[in-house]
Amino acid sequence: MKARKSKDIQRVLQKQGFESFSEKDHHQLHYLVVDGKKQAVFTYVGKAPLSPELMETVSSQLKLTDEKMADSFFSGRLNSEKYIGMLRDKEILS
Repeated sequence: MKARKSKDIQRVLQKQGFESFSEKDHHQLHYLVVDGKKQAVFTYVGKAPLSPELMETVSSQLKLTDEKMADSFFSGRLNSEKYIGMLRDKEILS
């Protein structure tokens, strides 16, 4: 998986329905919010660019099971309805 800028990741997360919660100065916690409820899908993103290894960790936290799906998510090609539908199909969302 290719490295990406932190701001790009945060922009995509917001577009997908994640809300950010500042817990520390250098990291933001992003939770998926569906129908006004915080879900058990979350990740931390700092200010520094994310290495390929960190991108794999973030993908795993976001329940993106394969690299192709993760690339679609992070490039903005996977819309939020499809992402949330995939999470519901896997019974990750309530």
